[in-house]
Amino acid sequence: MFRTDSMRRVTKASAVALMALGLAFGADLIAHGEVQSAHAQKKGSASDSSIVPVGDSPIKGKKDALVTIVEFADYQCPFCDRANNTIGDVEAKYGKDVRVVFKHFPLPFHQQADDASRAALAAGEQGKYWEMHDLLFMNFKEFKNHSGDFDAYAAELAKEAGVKSVKKFSSDLSKNAQKYDAIIARDKKLGGDLGVRGTPHFFINGVRLSGAQPLQKFESVIDAELEASRAELKKLGKKKLVYAARVKANYAKPEEIKRAPPKAEVKPVTFIPVSKKDATLGKASKALVTIVEFSDFQCPYCSRGANTMTAIKAKYGDDVRIVFKHLPLPFHKQAEGAAVAALAAGRQGKFWEMHDKLFENQSKMSTDSELFIRLADEIGLKLTRFEKDLRDPKLLAQVKADAALAGEVGARGTPNFFVNGIQITGARPEAAFVEVIDAQIKLAKKLKKKNKKLKGEKLYAALVKENEKSVPEEERVDAKKVLEDEKAAAANARKVLAVAGSPVWGDAKKAKVVIYEFTDLQCPFCSRAKDTIDEVKKTYGADVAIVSKSFPLAFHAQAEGAAIAALAAGRQGKFWEMRAAIFERQRDMKNNSELFIELADGLGLDLDRFEKDLKDPTLLAQVKAEMAMGSEVGVRGTPNFFINGVKVIGAQPFDAFKVIIDGALEAPKK
Repeated sequence: MFRTDSMRRVTKASAVALMALGLAFGADLIAHGEVQSAHAQKKGSASDSSIVPVGDSPIKGKKDALVTIVEFADYQCPFCDRANNTIGDVEAKYGKDVRVVFKHFPLPFHQQADDASRAALAAGEQGKYWEMHDLLFMNFKEFKNHSGDFDAYAAELAKEAGVKSVKKFSSDLSKNAQKYDAIIARDKKLGGDLGVRGTPHFFINGVRLSGAQPLQKFESVIDAELEASRAELKKLGKKKLVYAARVKANYAKPEEIKRAPPKAEVKPVTFIPVSKKDATLGKASKALVTIVEFSDFQCPYCSRGANTMTAIKAKYGDDVRIVFKHLPLPFHKQAEGAAVAALAAGRQGKFWEMHDKLFENQSKMSTDSELFIRLADEIGLKLTRFEKDLRDPKLLAQVKADAALAGEVGARGTPNFFVNGIQITGARPEAAFVEVIDAQIKLAKKLKKKNKKLKGEKLYAALVKENEKSVPEEERVDAKKVLEDEKAAAANARKVLAVAGSPVWGDAKKAKVVIYEFTDLQCPFCSRAKDTIDEVKKTYGADVAIVSKSFPLAFHAQAEGAAIAALAAGRQGKFWEMRAAIFERQRDMKNNSELFIELADGLGLDLDRFEKDLKDPTLLAQVKAEMAMGSEVGVRGTPNFFINGVKVIGAQPFDAFKVIIDGALEAPKK
């Protein structure tokens, strides 16, 4: 599903240049033993700096590189992800002249950032720190959706990163948690001492560079440092002594840096409007804290979240108001119906009773077609009226409106909570809410002291506004702008993507929906996604065309050969058959050097022609061109899909595709 080779994060132009040179930076370093594990370098060596020490932190590059980049970063920070791409460009351009050192600096408002750091360190126990490092950045947007099962999710990523034992990884993640926390705390303390206040933050031979700066900023510092380091080398005579000397010459203490004082670090804040139609526990006139919850009655994590809300309400009483909004996820087939059932019960004053019953009977939803009626009877509803209300389109419209609002405010998964506008994602424990609620009660009392008439919706709005002021500028998210950016990205993808000789299922010129897939035939997630694509073909027929693009990942040694084998089979009209056969035999790739020939024979191909085509450089060139096209539209892992330009990442279920495809088919022609 993912890719980790930093070299592949370059622009299209630089990628082509590197191909021409035949340079594989990451592979070259690994071959020479230069990529070190998370605990490879000991402290106190003559090559280290006492000011910005490398210590035993993860290192990528040669020990005696003339330029050392020490990065303080957070795996859940979008700006760090952007900077990670830039560091990949730096590595590709400067090769062995640069080494990269990673320091963990998870920010307090990124709730899964510490978990991600621990996962990277656990992968490092098996020599796969940097593979996991890149995978975490590629998938940081998914973290919120795995707040309740992050360790299991991390194990899946670790498997893709290539750890020898997923069982050992999970064991290390558990038993070494305190050790990893100590490493993280040590890095954070160092960062604090060095004046790091946000992420990403870099020290290039001691020269401070803050934020996700463009490549040109890094180049200007590195070019100057290469010149200075070569002069330093002439004086010192040993490369390994250069780093400490250059840091001593370059480092400026935090108080010497002229800048505005840093703002307090808090969670992102969004005002969520509350409607009279919303189911509410507590009165606005008495509440000091409003919690807006986006939930799905078929989501097991939402069930946990509901229990937490019950505990919160019991603890705080009238001080807290809980507002329920609906976000039925497309792959939970009964969730939308359950939401309507709860609203229908609400018309008879029993929303919360139905709410509790639905969560209690969650496991029965997919098998009991009469469940909603039975639950309505159990809580004493008038069944004739309830059944009539179930069919009222106004209730479904309310559910749809809630779901649309969730998209606008950045609630992409369930459960999602907004405590006076402060977002808390996932089934977090009660303690995670208590800390925020206690602070909000103090703030509310402070505001009310200034204005005794401030209460109800006006108090709620004032609290959200006050919280918004505390969010650092770089962390503020304009949800509408995010949607606009997504639309712009889709439009750009439609311009860039082209068939360009790639295999096509269906008619790309006549189909109403064209899906471009970027896939790696050795990727287990791509194999899983094949079933979804097969279901798309079966369901939509001629309305859909599938264009297959090769995107072999650097750490899948047989993936490039598999891509060429599929294209070679395509010359005999059997691309899709070969693609399916390779997916079925994925596990045999490493141990069977004759696998592609064997599969070609099984498909009845002309073997002489097939073997000749395998050696044809034009097929390799096509694979490279498809990879370059993928990079241009932001593909960094596999599988990646573009449905009429709309990007879908990972092995998503059929329903995730269905929502987008149905929307495209229903959209009016312009």
